[in-house]
Amino acid sequence: MANLKFDPDTYGIILEAKVKNRFAEITHLVLDTGSTYVMINWKLAVAIKLRITQDHTVQLTSANTLETVPKVIIPEITVLGKSIQNVEAIVKDLPPEAPADGLLGLSFLKYFKLTIDFKKGFLELV
Repeated sequence: MANLKFDPDTYGIILEAKVKNRFAEITHLVLDTGSTYVMINWKLAVAIKLRITQDHTVQLTSANTLETVPKVIIPEITVLGKSIQNVEAIVKDLPPEAPADGLLGLSFLKYFKLTIDFKKGFLELV
């Protein structure tokens, strides 16, 4: 069991994540249960030496656009001491004013029981 205290008055829950391929990097990801995939930025993808090809892409739909982005497999992601191997992710930059480097989506979260108590500012990953 892993847990995190967070400020319930903020607009997002940001978690530290260790993302590992040939190299490992620490990054900060916004918890996003509405995101199908983990999303990392280009700088991190290059830093850990992920192989990105035009053969593996997905289409993202936002309120008014359709965008094609690279889909990758991250060999290992660790959050709150919990590691998952071979996590599907997409590579896309968040806006510069974003409070984190990417999103922690369902391609990681689906392996856990996730409990969030917003009133107490408590998150548990089992």
